[in-house]
Amino acid sequence: MGSAERELLRIGLRYALGLRLVVVAMASLVSLLLEPAREPVLAAAVVLVLNGWNAWYAYRKVRNGGIWLTVADVAVMCAACLTQVWTATPDAAAAASWVFVAAAITVVSYPWQLGPITLAVATLVIMAAYLAGTAVADPTGWTANVPVQLWMIMEAALSFALYRFVRRGARIADRLVARNEELRRQAAIASARRADEREYLAALHDTASATLLMVGAGVVAKPERWLSEQAARDLEVIRGREDIPAGQVDLVDMLREVTDRAPLTITWQVPGAVTVPAVVAIALSRGTREALTNVVRHSGVRDAEIRVGHHDGTVSVEIVDRGKGFDPASVPDNRFGVARSLVERMDRIGGNASVASKPGEGTTVRLESPIRMGEPAGGDADIIANRFLRGLRWAMVAMNLVILYGLDLPKILANPESYTSGATQYLTLGVCTFISLWAGFTLWTGASRIPLRWPLVFLVFGVSILATQAVLPEQRLGFAHWSEGDVAWSLVLLLLDERAVVFAGVVVLQYALTFVQVWIGGVSAVTIAGAVNATVLVLAYQMAVGMIATVLRGIAVSAAKIARDEEELRTSEAVADQLHGDRKERYAVLADTTAPLLTGLASGALDPGDATVRRQCSLDAAKMRRLFAEGTPDPLLHELRGYIELAERNGVSVRFAERGQRPVVPPEARRALTEPAVTMLTTAVSMARVTVVGTGESVTVSVVSDSPPESVPATSHNGVTSSTVHSGSQVWVEVTWMRGE
Repeated sequence: MGSAERELLRIGLRYALGLRLVVVAMASLVSLLLEPAREPVLAAAVVLVLNGWNAWYAYRKVRNGGIWLTVADVAVMCAACLTQVWTATPDAAAAASWVFVAAAITVVSYPWQLGPITLAVATLVIMAAYLAGTAVADPTGWTANVPVQLWMIMEAALSFALYRFVRRGARIADRLVARNEELRRQAAIASARRADEREYLAALHDTASATLLMVGAGVVAKPERWLSEQAARDLEVIRGREDIPAGQVDLVDMLREVTDRAPLTITWQVPGAVTVPAVVAIALSRGTREALTNVVRHSGVRDAEIRVGHHDGTVSVEIVDRGKGFDPASVPDNRFGVARSLVERMDRIGGNASVASKPGEGTTVRLESPIRMGEPAGGDADIIANRFLRGLRWAMVAMNLVILYGLDLPKILANPESYTSGATQYLTLGVCTFISLWAGFTLWTGASRIPLRWPLVFLVFGVSILATQAVLPEQRLGFAHWSEGDVAWSLVLLLLDERAVVFAGVVVLQYALTFVQVWIGGVSAVTIAGAVNATVLVLAYQMAVGMIATVLRGIAVSAAKIARDEEELRTSEAVADQLHGDRKERYAVLADTTAPLLTGLASGALDPGDATVRRQCSLDAAKMRRLFAEGTPDPLLHELRGYIELAERNGVSVRFAERGQRPVVPPEARRALTEPAVTMLTTAVSMARVTVVGTGESVTVSVVSDSPPESVPATSHNGVTSSTVHSGSQVWVEVTWMRGE
């Protein structure tokens, strides 16, 4: 059972019990005050006991009362029906007594409490008890109105149909929401995998890659405590074990943890504690670490300033240094640090990153993010509400037609002498029939609202006035006056999606106009109490339908929230399982080389001042460029340009050329193509030349450098061939991948 159906049954039960409480109390108390019964004391006792029972029954029922509570309720209502010999009023024979109202509204409310079989048995038992009580109270005249009293069965059936239509709408809504949730779950998993991949690469760039590059570039000449601690933390990142906080955290505390690891003197400008969501703090702190790493590697200074701002729902962090500076326009697009580690990271949380710098004037990196993360907007509530109302409208179409032709047409046919104009009655019946069919047609076509409904509302008012005027004054509000309450069902159908105040106002106005006409006529077929009882039963039912329509919108919102919460839990579990597998696969790529290097630096077993260690760190940092190249428009060139950049930082003069049309190279083949280039550019002493040639069906990567001959690795991959030529102090390696081989 889905969230919409669960919420519908929970709220529907409460409103069914509430409707019964209000209607029985109003009808019984009005009759007790306006029409003294045959035994006023006994009648008062019955009224008080029945209303007290109804209140206690409602209290117990919402707390999951068992079958015996229902049996007891049916027994109490049957007992009340059998008391008509004391409680009956002169209108008992006209089915306008408060006991009839109590019995009818009880069976009307039962579909929200009982199954179909139990409902049928309870309805028949209560109806039989009511007829028995009527026979005892009026032994000679009770049979004349048995057909009207048998209408109780139809009321129960109509109420059950209403319940089934609305519940069916809830089930359809649950299926639609479940389908959408499945699509959203798959999209969320795919998005989370992409985001996690990007965040992992950004973290890898900011941590392990940055640490190895510093060691490879000779920034750290000897073992340092901060380097050991940083290498240990980097190792946790690549293993996917980094301790990531959740909820709200203090941004300044996280920034201080980052700066404690940097070999810089930091000056702070902060407003005190700044509490932000953990995801915001993580993005800002990691971006800050990347900026500080660049200060260490490129600025030529050993001090920096961090400014934290917090205003208008936005938090910002600025990292300022007074070092060499650079021209941001000259930074290639393939530079991961600025384009993806900073800019993309902030984009993912709805923020932004900017770098302001000039040669000789230092650098300012600004990271900015909204404090509140936006929630994805969903249409589940609209889906559920629309399906609820659609089911309710179909139920009202069916109910209206059954009432018109199962109850009202027989009344017209049986009482021609009660009307001054029979044609007017048939005209009114025809207008109400047309409205029901028109509403059914618009539902079938999928329209969200009934066209021309306000002109139709005025038409209903017009025929209602004509129909009442055509009833003989002494027959008004009696059995023959079918339009008095039943015309309002057409208004209910037309105005289901209106605001509650508009809905109630229009329906009550129709009754008021009818009563004004009766008052002008001076006489009616029933007493005041009888009129109140008959009107309360029908009007309360109609108001309940309007109330259900209003409540359904609230149920839709709460059901959508429940569904979303449940789905978020399922999605988070699915995402966690998927990401766990992804991280294990990523770590496997780095476990053989990067992990041992970081382990050695963390433990002090490797000396960062050793030339061999530096060379190995440079080589491993260069190989990480393969991971950073994933997802770029041209991974092969992105990867090669990253290697060239590293070589140039180490003082190697590199020339690069690219020509021809290249096919897309699979990742494994691309790694085999670039493996010699990685090693040769990393180990080159002073020069290197890289050429990439495409023929449409093949790609060739050619590298010439003054690298040691023994440093060139062997290449082994299906479809990849290589050749190596030694000429003096230079090595020439050519690697070719052919599509389809």
